[in-house]
Amino acid sequence: MQTLLNLSAQFGRGARQLRCTSVALAFSALFTHQMIAKEPEETAANQYHVLSKLAQERSAQSYIPQPEVPASVKDLTYDQFRYIGFRDGKEIWSNTTLPFRFGFYHKGYVHVDDVKINVVSSETTQPVPFSKDYFHYLENAAKLDIPHDVGFAGFRVKGTFPDQSELSEIFSFVGASYFRARTARSVLGTSTRGLAIDCGLPKAEEFPVFREYWIVEPRHGDESLHVLALLDSPSVTGAYAFILTPGTDVTSIDVQETLYFRQVPEKVGLAPMSSMWLWGDSLPGPDGDHRPEVHDADGLQINSEDGTWLWRALGQQTYPSLVQFKADNLKGFGLLQRDINPEHYLDDEALYHQRPSVWVRPKKGWESGRVELLELPAPHEGIDNIAVWWVPEKEIKVGEPLELSYQLSYFLGDLPENDLGKAVAHRVTRNADKTIKVEIDFRGPLLAEIPEDQAPVAEISSIRGEVLSTTSKKLPSGNWTYSLLMRPTEEGPFELRISLKNESRVLTETWAYLCSLTAPEVALPPWKVMTQETKESGK
Repeated sequence: MQTLLNLSAQFGRGARQLRCTSVALAFSALFTHQMIAKEPEETAANQYHVLSKLAQERSAQSYIPQPEVPASVKDLTYDQFRYIGFRDGKEIWSNTTLPFRFGFYHKGYVHVDDVKINVVSSETTQPVPFSKDYFHYLENAAKLDIPHDVGFAGFRVKGTFPDQSELSEIFSFVGASYFRARTARSVLGTSTRGLAIDCGLPKAEEFPVFREYWIVEPRHGDESLHVLALLDSPSVTGAYAFILTPGTDVTSIDVQETLYFRQVPEKVGLAPMSSMWLWGDSLPGPDGDHRPEVHDADGLQINSEDGTWLWRALGQQTYPSLVQFKADNLKGFGLLQRDINPEHYLDDEALYHQRPSVWVRPKKGWESGRVELLELPAPHEGIDNIAVWWVPEKEIKVGEPLELSYQLSYFLGDLPENDLGKAVAHRVTRNADKTIKVEIDFRGPLLAEIPEDQAPVAEISSIRGEVLSTTSKKLPSGNWTYSLLMRPTEEGPFELRISLKNESRVLTETWAYLCSLTAPEVALPPWKVMTQETKESGK
């Protein structure tokens, strides 16, 4: 019978297995308990406890790099790799009536991490061996020399949404510690991941990897799937427990993690997520691309301990930009795709209007810290250039556990709990005299009731920019537009914040933005350039 000790095969045999002796006894005890513990929740909780001990023991050992990926797999081009796909109907539990199924991702191209996958039932833990029978190899991939034991790159989960009987792909775990989810009304979009190490620093980032997963077999009628994972990198090991719950309007992933550090990194980013913003408000697209906006998310929302709401509009900078927001005991933060009007994207393929917003609701371990936002230049929409994470102030110490829990929510549009007026659009005009006009549109039921001659008071703050004038106008829709004429006072971009109040009452969230003095360059995506060249050559 197999237990979580299947991990030993990944980390090496012989002497390395002796390091696991103390953990092996715990696994044996766990297995005996599992014979009695039939509930997936109890099984997952017991496994997590033992997995945490294993992570702690691994942290006291030297890091063992992943095995080298065969050249025939590592050197796959995109055109070759896209002809390798999972065979529908080959999912684990596909021959049952259980509420979930899971299939696999193939290694190759950018997916080179070595990932082990196990199935946990109430009686056993069994590894899932790699087989090429799970995949089809078409066209350019048909003649590839793929080793029979190359291994998996990750897994994807199918399930049913409430009030639906048809199975849909809902969750995806692939690449380092990345994972994504969607609702019945959305597609996949912004990525979440397990951990970020040395992120947003002038040196190479370290990417921890989920080296092994344990997927707990659900019961008939279960609405959630339990997954455990072991994270590993040169700096850290970690035990993770996920509860995946599909939803029509909101899909959630509850995350519990215990981290043990081999060494102290310069920075630790918790609950990280990454997304893409190429052009949109304040930055038009390039000639030859009809789409008004191209992005997976249009803003960072932060709900502070005192109940205030900050909306930091995203943008593409001309250089790597890192902005910090003090966030002690914060109530939540996330990357939202607030604008879900399809007319603002005009993309029936990428479906940016159906990309989900992602929200972090802290539970345990979120005391003092800060939220960081990284914005990078991006050549095209296939590259994530937006990243967000939370950095704890608590000192990281080797050997001491860092425990954290939170809930991730995936949904369309805005947060229902933010009932203040919202910044729904903004525009930037750079004038010949080097002044810059910034216009912000606010919308909300309270704003709509205010007469035009009683404009709300604008509270404005800026860094590296002087506010020369402010005007306001109420639109027929009930929205209010505030226009600020700015003069930069330094060479770099200026930061701007504005919120609206009426007497002592807060009417809106605080809108924030980092405005570059020159518009970032945007270019046609490579595939659109190729399409245009093909059309021109055919004339």
